[in-house]
Amino acid sequence: MNWNFSIIWNNLLPLCFALLTTIGISLGSIALGTIVGVLVGVLSLTSSRLISGFAKFFIELFLALPALVLLVWLYYSLPLLIPGFILDGQSCAVLGLGLSLAAFVADIIRGGINSIPPGEIEVAYCTGMTRLETIRYILIPQVFRKSWLPLMGQYITTYKFSTLASVIAVPEILHTANSIIAQTYRPIEIYSTVAVMFIATVVPLNLLLRRVQQVKELGGTETI
Repeated sequence: MNWNFSIIWNNLLPLCFALLTTIGISLGSIALGTIVGVLVGVLSLTSSRLISGFAKFFIELFLALPALVLLVWLYYSLPLLIPGFILDGQSCAVLGLGLSLAAFVADIIRGGINSIPPGEIEVAYCTGMTRLETIRYILIPQVFRKSWLPLMGQYITTYKFSTLASVIAVPEILHTANSIIAQTYRPIEIYSTVAVMFIATVVPLNLLLRRVQQVKELGGTETI
């Protein structure tokens, strides 16, 4: 089969605009997932059995639910359960992917907090630090150092999962590609272009993360 590069060139602009929509959905989902996830992760470790139980239930629920099932349920089933409550496709995508991400963020944050030796917190109190100072200077820096890499990995995964929004008619890159293919009957060129766009955006992020990790590891070694 011969490649028709004019098909790619003629449809590059709508695909680029669709990629911007994909990035927008991803950023919205990441913002929502991070805020909710950090809050739920902290609440899961509180002394209140009711609050921690609810937070743990939230984590297990959204870890178990496939993101695609969640998106479809929010878009098609939620309006039937709550008449008059209708979300557009992009809002459903942000909400669904955000909640799915929040469970992973909460699990990562919970693990980061649990990895801090209790003795360090006690020493901070013994030196006269207040609870707020202990959280600011002891807890947050250590949790961030332990959690940033897995969090970045989840953010990239959320970006790739944003193509799931195509099933609820969101005009992101995969949905736009399918529309173009329906008109041109050239799936190889269009799908290959979509693949190249994702490779061009994801690979540099992965390389940057690896580089930052290497620098941090070298810095830690030099400090030792």
